[in-house]
Amino acid sequence: MAGYLDAYNPVSSATPAGIFINRVEEGDFECVPTSLMEQVLNFLNDAREDLRCSMAKDVVTIRNETLKFDGENNKLEHFSDGIKGNQLEDIASDFQKKITVTKHDKGHIEAGLLYGNEETYRKMTELERDDLLLDNLLQSRRSSLSQLKESRQHFIFVASLLDRIPNLAGLARTCEVFRASGLAVADANIINDKQFQLISVTAEKWVPIIEVPVDSIKAYLQKKKREGFSILGLEQTANSIPLDKYSFPKNTVLVLGREKEGIPVDIIHILDACIEIPQFGVIRSLNVHVSGAIALWEYTRQQRCQ
Repeated sequence: MAGYLDAYNPVSSATPAGIFINRVEEGDFECVPTSLMEQVLNFLNDAREDLRCSMAKDVVTIRNETLKFDGENNKLEHFSDGIKGNQLEDIASDFQKKITVTKHDKGHIEAGLLYGNEETYRKMTELERDDLLLDNLLQSRRSSLSQLKESRQHFIFVASLLDRIPNLAGLARTCEVFRASGLAVADANIINDKQFQLISVTAEKWVPIIEVPVDSIKAYLQKKKREGFSILGLEQTANSIPLDKYSFPKNTVLVLGREKEGIPVDIIHILDACIEIPQFGVIRSLNVHVSGAIALWEYTRQQRCQ
């Protein structure tokens, strides 16, 4: 103990060197106080960790805000904006990594303070540069997410009446190709189906999948109508308008009927209009996925011509 007590005399402790360095290498004795430099480093590490946690939360918040497709039914399962979900998770985890200084590094920092502070300033500069790079990366991700969301067409498929996986997977792929705003399905868990994933070719990772159960279709359509969307149905009726004669509004929700029965009458009464694809063959029907793809392309063509 005498060695510890002798190491801390008032005269040397009052000098700049005495303030910033430990005079006893062993830190096992509980009465040995930490140096001011060590306290400063601990404070900076704690502050940096808080900053990284905050930045990581910002990444998660951005992703969640992007995932929420206007809060539809509070049940959006997947969204990707050109950035894979696991990449966002990696970014979030990277921000939470704490930069620590080893005992060996501390010795160099303390020596640097004693001999001109050059080594300490260098290390501090490297840490600040690291923080700046992380901040720039976060800003870049935010900008990419925002640009991707703004570039989507204001077109939503409502396919909640469909139950065949190939049709739903094909529609998801079509929505991704033409950058539709979303695809509403009765059960969003369908994206975990192996057949769906095989046909969609990862489209479910890039297109907002909205869960709208069959018994909630009317409420969903009324909600979108209040938001300024035109509610259309792809169905052959006495009052249907040929697809090539119809001018699509910019904000469009297109309802697709069941594979055999089509759109129920109670839902047709909610629609603003019904459109149909002109047909000339003996077979007077198209596969619902094919019909949806044709309608979405016509919408896209009209928007590109404006």
